[in-house]
Amino acid sequence: MKNVKKVLGIFTFLLLLFFSPSSVFSQEELKNNSPSLYKHSIETSPISPFLQMAKKGIWGIKYENALTPKDELKFGIAYMNLYFDEGNTNSPGLLIGYRRYLWKRLYAEYEIWPCYDEFYEKNEDRYYKGFDLWNEFRVGYQFNFRVKDVPLFINVAWPFGFGLYSTNKPESFYDRMDQSFGDKYFFHFPLIFTGFKFN
Repeated sequence: MKNVKKVLGIFTFLLLLFFSPSSVFSQEELKNNSPSLYKHSIETSPISPFLQMAKKGIWGIKYENALTPKDELKFGIAYMNLYFDEGNTNSPGLLIGYRRYLWKRLYAEYEIWPCYDEFYEKNEDRYYKGFDLWNEFRVGYQFNFRVKDVPLFINVAWPFGFGLYSTNKPESFYDRMDQSFGDKYFFHFPLIFTGFKFN
């Protein structure tokens, strides 16, 4: 119970920080043809095939809509196919998020993933069908460049995430989550996303 209160406290604090009024951060002057002037972008991760080869498949594609030069809403679809000793997930889901540029192209963002999960427990040879809710905070930096006048970007981000809610999972799944994460919520590798912008 103590850990749940701790996680909820961190979660609430970070949500308040992310959704604080825009006036907290000063607006910077924009140059003509700046990447900040583009209204729309699409991004995905080029490392997903390598994660799948490591049996940690997380796939996704996201659309971002710039509300202001510093604020973006994110929507997308995802699929998680994670393998464990006791079984594996088969989990399609949605992505909903918000990104805030804090200084130049340094940003903080939050994503929530509502997912349907058909977890296969191989020791029982049984599928457990249920609903999961994951969330992730990230701090990252966006590198913008052009190839033949196409505005492209690479985002490098460090994630901090954990599961909020899950239903109908075998005991082996919860044992694995306790063993894998315990009190450690930080993921240990940076994420890389690539994409393009357009109006």
